[in-house]
Amino acid sequence: MERFVRAAILKSMLVKEFKQVFRDRRMVGVLFASPVFMLLIFGYAVITDVKDIRMAVLDRDRSSESRAFVEKFTASGYFLPYAYADSEKMLENLMDTGQIDLFLHIEEGFEKNVRAGRGAGVQLVLDGSDSVRASVAMSYVNAIAGDYSMGFLEKNVRAMIAGRGAAGVRFKQQVELKERALFNPDLASRNFYLPGILGLLITLISIMLTSMAVVKEREIGTIEQITVSPLRPAEFIVGKMLPFAIVSFVDIIVITMVAIGYFGVPFNGSFLFLLFASAFFIMCNLAVGLFISTISRTQQQAVLSTFLFFLPAILFSGFMFPIYAMPPVIQVVTFADPLRYFIDIIRGVFLKGVGPAHLWHDVVALFVLGSIMLFFAVRRFKRGMD
Repeated sequence: MERFVRAAILKSMLVKEFKQVFRDRRMVGVLFASPVFMLLIFGYAVITDVKDIRMAVLDRDRSSESRAFVEKFTASGYFLPYAYADSEKMLENLMDTGQIDLFLHIEEGFEKNVRAGRGAGVQLVLDGSDSVRASVAMSYVNAIAGDYSMGFLEKNVRAMIAGRGAAGVRFKQQVELKERALFNPDLASRNFYLPGILGLLITLISIMLTSMAVVKEREIGTIEQITVSPLRPAEFIVGKMLPFAIVSFVDIIVITMVAIGYFGVPFNGSFLFLLFASAFFIMCNLAVGLFISTISRTQQQAVLSTFLFFLPAILFSGFMFPIYAMPPVIQVVTFADPLRYFIDIIRGVFLKGVGPAHLWHDVVALFVLGSIMLFFAVRRFKRGMD
């Protein structure tokens, strides 16, 4: 190790970098306060739970049975009765202006047809512009309508049996479906997204700061002095990258504490394993930051290049969109995205409580990717210094 990096020189580099960082109070805020601030914003903004679905009703039947049918929706807790319309035109106007998410049109003769055992017509129209919300709302509607039909059928059968003088007859126990969601019992979208936010913030901070720190040396002209000094390239690279690796670890600890303590995100795994896996993820990001510094002449170019890498990395990571739904070619591309593996790790550690036995392949992938990225980044950087 001493052959490549001298401990005394590395210590001097670390002291110099940290002094430079902590001398600027705005930089301290960027490093430690902005991740928490962004986590708070995402924690309140990135919620995809479908509830409070605004509903309008056009009840042409105006019977006790049609009112009971509508009450099934309003009592479910998912639907908000927004308006009771008196014409189709009013329904179309409410839908066109975005005031409602769906409307029910109960046709005349609903009660008569239901009690006669004939099919009763109910029209459901959804706002499909938000396909995810519309799909979930449709599943709620199907569940409620199915429950209503089953309840009405059971009531009729009981009445028929009672009418034939067999009131004491008992029904055999029906198939009872007991639902239970593992790892995220409340199915809260916040518990799913906030661990992923940790990966996004660490990616952005570590890449941007590393690239800008090196490019800044080039802008102010000190990189030429370093080139002719006894400082070895390896010492310069490690000295530039190590401070931001330490900062990234501190941010991981702070963000995790806020996610658990403030937002109540469950944490069921090992924190030590999370830090261990984070080391390889941070290595990938530092390598990307170092590579960006070799192709950027100014700090503005470094920031722009960071975002050109950052945005596709988010899309290909599975954070927002499921990878299995992507085209096969894009799915292959996602294997080169370190964030994809880290998202798997942090969700596994946070929610499932799994460890190395289940996530070793993600850790190995990060190690391989980080080693390859670091090799090419260091090689290109050394060529630039020569």
